[in-house]
Amino acid sequence: MAYRIDKEKCVDCGYCGYICPFGAIEEKEEAGIYYYAIGEKCAGCGQCAETCPAVCISPAPGHRAIKRVRIDESKCIGCSLCKRNCPAEAVEGVIKSPFRIIESRCIRCGQCAVKCKPQAVIIEYAETVAE
Repeated sequence: MAYRIDKEKCVDCGYCGYICPFGAIEEKEEAGIYYYAIGEKCAGCGQCAETCPAVCISPAPGHRAIKRVRIDESKCIGCSLCKRNCPAEAVEGVIKSPFRIIESRCIRCGQCAVKCKPQAVIIEYAETVAE
């Protein structure tokens, strides 16, 4: 879990659940009170935090945000696993040729790197770590 929701600040609008490309936002109940929480499906992309109108979502302690994702063309075999697993449709290319990431579409979730068998996807992390 890379992000957390402050229950005290949350206005229960549900937008975080709507925007999350991984379905990681879960509705929970505690003592009859419903609230939102980030579950195990969280990929750490930060889309929820960037769009939260109540500004109640922040990185969990120790989380390093992904600054940039790129493909090393010398390692890419053109298998398309990265493209098939990108929830933002930010990878383009042709089978058996090196693929590339369209930075303007990339949500920096790292799913392409998780699925890449030849380890051609390179993730660059932000220098700061959440406290």
